[in-house]
Amino acid sequence: MKKIITPTVSKRLTVIIAKYKGEIADPISGDWQSKSDGELWATVLGQIAVVGGAASGGALKVCLNGHEEGWFQDLATMDPKARLKAIHRRLREAGVRYASGDITKCKKTTAAAYDFEVLASYGGPKEYFSKVASVPVEAWRIAVVGDDLSYVKNKGARDLLIGLGLVQRAIAFDSRLIKVLKHVGAQLPPDLAMSKPKYKSLETELIEKVCAPCGISGGHFDRILFAKAKAIVV
Repeated sequence: MKKIITPTVSKRLTVIIAKYKGEIADPISGDWQSKSDGELWATVLGQIAVVGGAASGGALKVCLNGHEEGWFQDLATMDPKARLKAIHRRLREAGVRYASGDITKCKKTTAAAYDFEVLASYGGPKEYFSKVASVPVEAWRIAVVGDDLSYVKNKGARDLLIGLGLVQRAIAFDSRLIKVLKHVGAQLPPDLAMSKPKYKSLETELIEKVCAPCGISGGHFDRILFAKAKAIVV
């Protein structure tokens, strides 16, 4: 497979990392263990919300306003139809992008309700992520989550697991990271998001050619470029 991270691209990214890595915290390994079932559920829901626009994740967090655990427990007592309506109402209240006003057409609501039931089938979010943590290889953890959860696939599974401290050798190529990579001269394949082999190849290149020499994890690289994209691409 054609190499994308040339020496010039690598050097430019190294300069960026050196400039900003002290400002952005490295995701905490095992951070999922410090979270309640409600917080973990909200994190999964947030991953669904951000599809199409990262701002929706922040809006959802503001809407929940620290009541994640109580809401999760309320949802757990509802029948599936009532739970679907409650999730849809919350997504609409938060102004989540692509959360259709017609519940029968809202793919995000359907996906969230499905994921709630997946988590519940393991005994709750904490038990589910404990199972994910027991998978010995990070790439397998990403694959498990991508297979298990609806609306959380190639990029989303990585983003979710980086945030929960369940993977380190991973990079979620969202629109901000793509803009930065193009800005420094990387020639990206147009089907990157849809091609698992190309996605993995680029991820591995960046980890080996940029992250390792800079002494950071793939997850830290991801968070730095995401947070500083607007300052980098001027």
